[in-house]
Amino acid sequence: MAMNSSGGGGTVLSEINVTPLVDVMLVLLVIFMVTTPLIEQDDEKREVEMDLPVTRDNESRVNLDQTDQIILEINDDLQIFIGETMIVDCTAALDQVEPQRFEPCFDELQSKVASNQKLQDQGRLYLLGHPDIPYGFVVGSMNRIRLAGVSNVGMVTNPEYRQAEPK
Repeated sequence: MAMNSSGGGGTVLSEINVTPLVDVMLVLLVIFMVTTPLIEQDDEKREVEMDLPVTRDNESRVNLDQTDQIILEINDDLQIFIGETMIVDCTAALDQVEPQRFEPCFDELQSKVASNQKLQDQGRLYLLGHPDIPYGFVVGSMNRIRLAGVSNVGMVTNPEYRQAEPK
């Protein structure tokens, strides 16, 4: 606060000091003036390529039966498939309660993925998990797939894919 030295009674001024505000605004103005010419004007140079999940409101839907990508599917019985071929059956682990119940399944999955030459060559795999399976099973499967040497693991998000099929 500033003191008014003119006059007599020693009154206090209660005005806002705008000097720091003006300083900050001038610095921001200079920053924007310097960086604006550096922004790319060409839209193609500013684009970032992204693999986005397919959702109900997105027109770019993928038919999983007609794709050439490798999709590893985990159904609600914890059976793991690549295409139509079952590679691991973890149905017995559903009845167990100990924390490490999925480890034998993960070990088998890791060895099968590591020995699959097509997966190793392509280096990319998409994981499609049934909505009713335990979350820890999906995360553990993704971890073992990466440990097996598949560096690019994606998730398939297509909720209507398996709901339409009768059990």
